[in-house]
Amino acid sequence: MVNMIQTKTGHFLQGILWGLTSLQFTGCIAFDSEPHPVSWWILGGLGLALLGGTIGGLLGIRKFNRRLNHMKVDLDERAAQVEQQRKELESLYRADDELRRHLHLDDVLQSLVNTAVELLHADKGSLMIWDEKKERLVARAAYGFNPETVAKISIAPGQGLAGRVALSGEPAIVEDTSLNGRVTPFIIESEKLRALMQVPIRVAGEVYGVFSADYLQPHHFTEEQIRLLTAFAQRAGLAIETAALYESEEQIAIMQERNRLARDLHDSVTQSLYGVSLYAEVATQLLKSGDSEKVNDNLQELKGMALDALAEMRLLIYELRPSVFEQEGLIAALQARLDAVEGRLGLETSFVIEGEISLPPRVEEGLYRIAQEALNNVLKHANAKTVAITLAQDANKIHLEVADDGAGFDPVQACEVGCMGLRNMKERAHEMGAEFEIISQVGSGAKVIVRRPIP
Repeated sequence: MVNMIQTKTGHFLQGILWGLTSLQFTGCIAFDSEPHPVSWWILGGLGLALLGGTIGGLLGIRKFNRRLNHMKVDLDERAAQVEQQRKELESLYRADDELRRHLHLDDVLQSLVNTAVELLHADKGSLMIWDEKKERLVARAAYGFNPETVAKISIAPGQGLAGRVALSGEPAIVEDTSLNGRVTPFIIESEKLRALMQVPIRVAGEVYGVFSADYLQPHHFTEEQIRLLTAFAQRAGLAIETAALYESEEQIAIMQERNRLARDLHDSVTQSLYGVSLYAEVATQLLKSGDSEKVNDNLQELKGMALDALAEMRLLIYELRPSVFEQEGLIAALQARLDAVEGRLGLETSFVIEGEISLPPRVEEGLYRIAQEALNNVLKHANAKTVAITLAQDANKIHLEVADDGAGFDPVQACEVGCMGLRNMKERAHEMGAEFEIISQVGSGAKVIVRRPIP
């Protein structure tokens, strides 16, 4: 812009000189030995105009340059602010990603402390939350603190800086602890802290705890750091609420599973054992009467009921163990099930894998639950000697088959009597976009088949 103005000024001066030359050639101004007085006035006026224009132009250029410099400084400041905000948002996004990796509350709280210390380049950090009675703040997670200090942290409402932050719900900053008497002495002295910033963490509108970012040297907290930690505390509240909800749902699921196992224990094992006791009583009476043939038949029935009870107990014990599926995946879980239950009950088992099995978690879980239900049915109803699982995958589909050589059944008639297990398997297959088929007839065993196309 400045160069353009200077160029135009040069063109203006050249134009004036060209005009003077033109006047001379046309005779309007004669530069002879005795110039006319009017000529001097004209030349003087033109000179003054030229001088004034030049000076005015130079002053205008300087003023314009100053304005440009001010604009440049302003733009630089705004660019720096935008860059700072971008970095803050990027840091918060990274923090969100880190928090989403955890669902259990203790893991979330520790992740909060670690992430906040990293965001603020602090030396240490801690997260204090209300105890169960909401009477004192206790340290639930810490970074860089001595374990002995963490164990001793117990702050009443209004006590020390953290207690006041918890009551007021407002952040607090101490840039030099040696000049501030509001801090908790034993924490400052034990950890040699010289500066700290504490912010409340709210969950469901109430103060859940207090986060502290701590430094070993006096520290000046910028507006950006205050804004960043406050925004992070808001996200922390959401993460804590989500983790608490997850653990609550998890506890509900555990209770439901316990109730289901209690029902199964009552409906199957308890009744089987009661039947065993009745057959044993009958066998005792028959022995007294000397009817050996009936005693033998009775003992065979007793043996069968005892084996059924044993199968039910093994199945329930297996279900009470930690899930191998969640820890090691579909193939390991199916093999573990065959080894732990069917194999120990004396069934001959086989597990054939064809191709490289690579499936989404949702599909793996669906196949595992269907196979599990099919194996349960074999134990409860089939009276089989062998059971085989085939799991095959190619470029087009995944194929699961559970087959036994047991008593078999009529699928149509079975559903008329009551087929909750069969219906559950069919619904699971349809939920994951798979075909479900049962091949069986009385006396010829059964096959449960699931086929799902590979997208």
